[in-house]
Amino acid sequence: MDQRGRIVEIVDERTAMMRMQRNSACASCGKCIGSSSSESQEIIVEVDNTIGAKLGDDVEVSMDQIDVMKALGILYGIPLLGLLIGSVGSYYVFEMIGVKGMLEVLSALVGFAFTGLAYLLIRSREGKFRASRKYMPTVTRVVIDLNTCSLDGSCEGM
Repeated sequence: MDQRGRIVEIVDERTAMMRMQRNSACASCGKCIGSSSSESQEIIVEVDNTIGAKLGDDVEVSMDQIDVMKALGILYGIPLLGLLIGSVGSYYVFEMIGVKGMLEVLSALVGFAFTGLAYLLIRSREGKFRASRKYMPTVTRVVIDLNTCSLDGSCEGM
């Protein structure tokens, strides 16, 4: 998945922050700063900047589709499994031990608790995911807008 944006901050020699337009494919992957549900919102994303793009550069970033799907599986699949296992599993466990009143409500609460634990587990591993840089978009090239360049080769704003 390729996107274009502008470098707005250099974090360190390998990491930068990039401003880009959110699209429907990346609408809520969790890597973005900004919490509106609008698909056309401008967002700021942390990117792997090993090519050394500079502040203000227009860049293209890429992230393998399989890594996007894995990240979505982690962010949404694991908590969903926690909800299902917690609520369905606890329903049968409560039924086997003889709980009669509010069985569904208790099962739902256990499901929500398992979902919360799943999110805490993911959050506790965030440092490991960040250090691996596997789920971070990578700057692949600096984009030069030829419309802002003159015939002598000098470019406006560069």
